[in-house]
Amino acid sequence: MDQQNIKKIPYLKDLVIAEVVKITNFGAYCKLIEYNNVDAFLPIKEVSSGWIKNIHIFIHNNQKLVCRVIFFDKQKNTIDISLKKVTPKESKEKIKEYNLEKRSENLFIQAINKSQNQQHKDELISAAISEFKSFTNFIYNANNNTKEYSASALPKKFKEVVAKLVKANKKEKKYPVSYILTMLTYNTLSGISELTSILLYLQNQDIIVSYISAPKYRLIAYGKNYLEAEEKIKHAVNGAKERLKNGVFEIEKEKLKKQKENIIDELND
Repeated sequence: MDQQNIKKIPYLKDLVIAEVVKITNFGAYCKLIEYNNVDAFLPIKEVSSGWIKNIHIFIHNNQKLVCRVIFFDKQKNTIDISLKKVTPKESKEKIKEYNLEKRSENLFIQAINKSQNQQHKDELISAAISEFKSFTNFIYNANNNTKEYSASALPKKFKEVVAKLVKANKKEKKYPVSYILTMLTYNTLSGISELTSILLYLQNQDIIVSYISAPKYRLIAYGKNYLEAEEKIKHAVNGAKERLKNGVFEIEKEKLKKQKENIIDELND
């Protein structure tokens, strides 16, 4: 049993993750991967606003799409979905939610294996979902050692294994700052040695130095918070600048992409 077997049917206006199976001139046949791969149809008029000359420009086979349920006939088990009725923000949040649930499920399965409860896998999954409704909620409660988690009917030893795995997944969060350093020397006699010495100094100050292209280098520092990382860069840069006798030494802050958070960080958001 896995997460796909837990959710049985979607409801009108629900956001769902649909995998494209077959594309026709009238739309696309899909599988709803959160609902045991139940069939759904994406009409061509629901793919995008405006007239669509070639549907293949917008979607392709095996693509996973975040869609909204717009029609559901329980008797005929017919489901229609819409891609155009989902905003980019909704799509992003839905994918994040789905990925977090899958990672929480993987952590749950790890606990089953480590506690040697493989023969009771289905029962443990069923009990956890019955009590906590999702793997994400179960791991959240385990991480925060809530009253609900303590009172859970799940085996005590199994819950202890889960708690240990959650603790092992907790990583001390480090915050990075990045700067682009432009550095060159007018020293024609020993300029290369001078620059090499400065770069080594920066590395010894716990700064990650990487070469971009002459005369630019990337400097990255980590800290328990952004202020600590900035102070680390500032201290190292001041010392490095003093070591450059005659030349150019300029730094410019670089915007970093958000790092992927670990499962515990995401659970606590």
